[in-house]
Amino acid sequence: MRLSPNIATGSAMAPPPLTPPSFRPKALGTPRVDSKARSPWPLLPTLGFLAVLFLLAVAAALSIVAPTPILTGLPDDPDAHKARAALAGRSIVHTGSLEFRSALGGATEDGTLATADRAAVTTAEASLLRATKRHPRDPRIVNALAHLDLAAGRLDRAERRYRAALDLAPTYGEARLGLGVALALQAETLDDPARYRGLRLQAIAQFAAVPEADPQYPLALGNRVRMLREVGRAREAERLLARSR
Repeated sequence: MRLSPNIATGSAMAPPPLTPPSFRPKALGTPRVDSKARSPWPLLPTLGFLAVLFLLAVAAALSIVAPTPILTGLPDDPDAHKARAALAGRSIVHTGSLEFRSALGGATEDGTLATADRAAVTTAEASLLRATKRHPRDPRIVNALAHLDLAAGRLDRAERRYRAALDLAPTYGEARLGLGVALALQAETLDDPARYRGLRLQAIAQFAAVPEADPQYPLALGNRVRMLREVGRAREAERLLARSR
């Protein structure tokens, strides 16, 4: 019997080499979670966002439809009452042919401010400045201070204060009327025809911006018609007057 060479030589057969199984490490990271398990109400955030948008749209619509409150008078403040009492309804604002009225009094064609009236203006102004500390954003107090500036002939300051009151309440008819008067009176101090006409047109625009529901509207309308005629727009003035009847 012939023996295998390996047996013949006395050497054992070498076992086949062991090949290790292929190993692929799993990627590390956040385990995959089913979206349904993550949130039992997957549409809830979206519905909440849509509800907020709907409420904002409703609020915006109501702010447009709701009528704007009409501001009149003065706030219920002790110093505001003192200011009104100091003037005692005096007509101390010189407006020439223009019509004017405010919570502190009316207008006069007489351009002379008597000594007693000057003292009353000073007293009323001090009272209103104290009231401003308690009501810093009340346009009625700012408007009343502008009235006193108008009475004292401080036209530039009156304009600034009327504009400040309108920044707080753009539809405030009394402030629109006062600003129109202040601009018209400033125009009377100018020698330049172009600037004179420009200020008067600005005054007309302020009178036109007084809401029809405001108690000051009839005065603003009369001033507007009068000034339209003076600047050469008589037809427009007549049409406006006809529509108002």
